[in-house]
Amino acid sequence: MSVEITGKEAEGVRWDLVVIGSGTAGADAAVRAAQLGLKVLLIEKNRDRLGGTCVNVGCVPTKKLLYIADHYHELIKYLPSEGLVANAKLDVKAMFKAKDQLINQIIAWYVFRVFPSWGIRVLIGEARLRSPNSVRVGDSIIEARSILIATGSRPKIPPIRGIEEGLRSGFAITSDDFFSLDAIPESILIIGGGAIGVELGTLLHKLGSKVIIAEIMDRLLPTFTDPELGNYLANRVMREIYGIDVKVNTSVTEVDPSNKVVRLSNGESIKVDKVLVAVGRVPNTEGLNLEGVGVEVRNGAIVVDEHSRTNIPNIYAAGDVTGRYMLASVAKVQGIVAAENAAGLNSRIDYDLVPMVVFSDPEVASVGVVAGKDDPRYVVTKMPNAINYRAIAYNKPYGWTKIVADKVSKRIVGFHMIGPWASEIVNMAAIAIRKGLTLNEVKEWVFSHPVFTELFIDAVELSTGSNVYLPKR
Repeated sequence: MSVEITGKEAEGVRWDLVVIGSGTAGADAAVRAAQLGLKVLLIEKNRDRLGGTCVNVGCVPTKKLLYIADHYHELIKYLPSEGLVANAKLDVKAMFKAKDQLINQIIAWYVFRVFPSWGIRVLIGEARLRSPNSVRVGDSIIEARSILIATGSRPKIPPIRGIEEGLRSGFAITSDDFFSLDAIPESILIIGGGAIGVELGTLLHKLGSKVIIAEIMDRLLPTFTDPELGNYLANRVMREIYGIDVKVNTSVTEVDPSNKVVRLSNGESIKVDKVLVAVGRVPNTEGLNLEGVGVEVRNGAIVVDEHSRTNIPNIYAAGDVTGRYMLASVAKVQGIVAAENAAGLNSRIDYDLVPMVVFSDPEVASVGVVAGKDDPRYVVTKMPNAINYRAIAYNKPYGWTKIVADKVSKRIVGFHMIGPWASEIVNMAAIAIRKGLTLNEVKEWVFSHPVFTELFIDAVELSTGSNVYLPKR
């Protein structure tokens, strides 16, 4: 690796910024800091995890597998009756090889192109804070003017009887383990109905698995503040369209790997081929000597302010290790903010308007204010996506788009959607909300046609009484 450096070589350099962790937060921070003229060392504990969670076992490989699964599903379910008849056959090894090739391509781009161009050096080894201005890696002590901790997260393991034995035997797997499967299980029970469980449940269903989702809360996507999203996803999509067995208000009480049985709080015992643990992630703060240096940790996460700074002025933290949202989108901005402040700027991250997205099918997206239709402060309008011509043409005429506007000013303050391309459309809505645009101002926009993004405009038009696609009520 052209950018790699040994501990002894790193010892003799006075670094402006040492970044611990090479995921989204760490890598983006390293590049931004180098752009601002800082001398940057990036330390990664595991060579095979360069790129962190998002690149290796998160957003990137998930999107590749969902892309393949979507096409496979379309070829089986819809397209034969529309003129495209193919003998669709799933080659799991080839599919996972394509996923690995994508991961390697992205890592290589940074390691051999981006990092060298900015003079960033990479050290493979386990870092431990020695002081506010130094890091120990093996026998080497590395000095730094500023330090950024971006060590990411790992899957959370719930305290369920038999779960540890299940993980050791391979009967139970985490969301990280999923990406190392060599076959798609015929049946699987997913513990957790949050974003990870829903995305992987969608993926596995499309690849042929019989999927069961057990969620301890009263709906899917319990962290999304609009309950209609999770309820529609569970009832209309998962149960009715896909035939996925969704069990809410249900916890797993025991995992029995010997008999391949899962026992639930409702008294059921279910025999499955695999159990997938998807109950969230926990920050990687162990082994960093945070307590020795005095870095504040609360509920297992490093505490940071809006400048990505910890309670130690020259030590920053970014990404999942801060416990804030645990989204790559947030990690990126946190990392860049940290780098800019380490370079003497006064940058900050705004947590007030963070789009939340789930890459299921249909996709789910939410940003801004959540309100019920009877809330006197807001105008709440929900439009069916079935009127969108492209959604119809693409066999995705389901879901809805909801706009929340202030009743007095008519400014758009919330957007919630379950439907095609929701992950893209939510960003447009977030811009409108951030800019304080009114319903009438957005209604004047001209979009290309027919496109999925018209769903946003159509919902706005419905809010003003000018939507031309729906019959008279």
